[in-house]
Amino acid sequence: MTKLLTKTDFILYRECPQNVWVKWHNSEEYNKFEISEFEKSLGVMGNEVEALARGMFPEGYLVEKRSEGAQELTQKLISERTPVIFQAVFATDKYLAATDVLEWNEKAQAYDLCEIKMSSTKGEHEEGGEEEEDEEEGKPKKVNKKKELQYDYDLAFQANVLNLCGVKINKKYLIRLNKEYVKVGDLDFIQGELFIKEDKTERIEELMPVALAEMDKAYEYLTFTKTMESPCPCYYTKGRRAHCTAFSLINPTVPEYSVHDLNRIGSSKAYLRKLLDDGILTLDKVRESEIPKIKKAKEGEKPGKPRKLNQVVAYKTKEPIIDLDGIKTELNSLTFPLYFLDYETYPTAIPVFNGYHPYQQIVFQYSLHVLTEEDFKAGREPEHREELILEGDPAEKLVESLRSNIGDKGSVIVWYKNFENHRNKELARLVPLESGFLNDVIRRTYDLMDIVNDQFYVHHGFKGSASIKKVQPVLAPDFSYKHLGVQNGTEAIEAYRQISRGELVGKDAEEKKQQMLEYCKNDTEVMYILWKFFKDLVGE
Repeated sequence: MTKLLTKTDFILYRECPQNVWVKWHNSEEYNKFEISEFEKSLGVMGNEVEALARGMFPEGYLVEKRSEGAQELTQKLISERTPVIFQAVFATDKYLAATDVLEWNEKAQAYDLCEIKMSSTKGEHEEGGEEEEDEEEGKPKKVNKKKELQYDYDLAFQANVLNLCGVKINKKYLIRLNKEYVKVGDLDFIQGELFIKEDKTERIEELMPVALAEMDKAYEYLTFTKTMESPCPCYYTKGRRAHCTAFSLINPTVPEYSVHDLNRIGSSKAYLRKLLDDGILTLDKVRESEIPKIKKAKEGEKPGKPRKLNQVVAYKTKEPIIDLDGIKTELNSLTFPLYFLDYETYPTAIPVFNGYHPYQQIVFQYSLHVLTEEDFKAGREPEHREELILEGDPAEKLVESLRSNIGDKGSVIVWYKNFENHRNKELARLVPLESGFLNDVIRRTYDLMDIVNDQFYVHHGFKGSASIKKVQPVLAPDFSYKHLGVQNGTEAIEAYRQISRGELVGKDAEEKKQQMLEYCKNDTEVMYILWKFFKDLVGE
């Protein structure tokens, strides 16, 4: 039986043809590449958003079968002019498409096509834990233009398939969560409230012939190409984090640590291509004189740092680059008592509690290590405090607990403060009586990551990253998460979801709660250990 091109594989093909070729022709090897737990949770979340969005169309009929009988049932429903059809299935000799929503337009005597996406009009969701940094500016990503283009091609693919099947389509819509929506009482499905319905007709009709030509090219490539080509587009254009699923299989000559791991190389595509064209794959071969110079900072901007150069030098010498004066200045800016703080959050697409908007993080847990000046001078360890709330909206109780444990003076130390401070701003809106306290916490927050990110301490083992997951194994190798029942932020998110929804109860729930507490405690304990490492380094 001839394989048909789906819209999912078409979108993947546009990113990296070879990746989809492996998926089609070597599925056994392709399936060996694990997707992250966070990616799995996004899939579940996407299904939940789609199911909820169907509430906008109360008369809808769901085509539940994706294979046997689905096309015949779809044709029957179309011929009967069923008012709304969910997951209608259409196929040609080349393509297969399942549409989220078809809504009959009596005036146009045709169906309107609606595609449901789990993103909000705000841009992309935030990942639980550290927010992804923009490769160019080191700031959280805003509107993702690339993702918007994917959405357009997604709709154009479906419209083309339906057109080839002889189904007349009138309007083409994109339905997604409304960033301005704030939950008050029951979820509101009225257009302009929980979901926004965007008319993309003009743009999609303009794109359809272009997309159809690409669809034909994709189908021909995937069907008739007998051997896997190498390298793939990711080789020349993307940093490690953005590589396709089967990158290591397609590009076997690329070592585990390569020039693709250079700091923010994804925004230096011309330089990456030059390195690869010169046959340079490993950092020891990189010519320091050819590393792009740092652009002069504009007025009011923070000066850039020679991150790529430092990464290469540290790798070649296997010696850390240390700016003791810089580290000392950073540490001297802190005031006792020191509060090492970390939040655990649940990034649900659909607001669960009143006052929340789509994708607003639910802060359900914190860990706090408190070190007074007296304890530090006496060589005593910091005192640990914590809170975990798994029932109802945790905001008020969590802030109340935090308020009782953080005094009016002292520095609040975090790792990647953009994340924690964003949560504090949201908590201030949810608990306005404590907004003064939370805004003061924001003012007093110091980002311990700055010592690494601002290049005061560079180690080849960091591999160009300032993530605590890369820094901790190097500077605190004896500290480990491996013995814990919950070992990362994604597992903490899943634990919260299971317990808060009643999927995990009794002894199992109690055991998981203890594991969550231990995990979060580790996060602030390791921050204290890293702070102490830097403190000892400068001899204070």
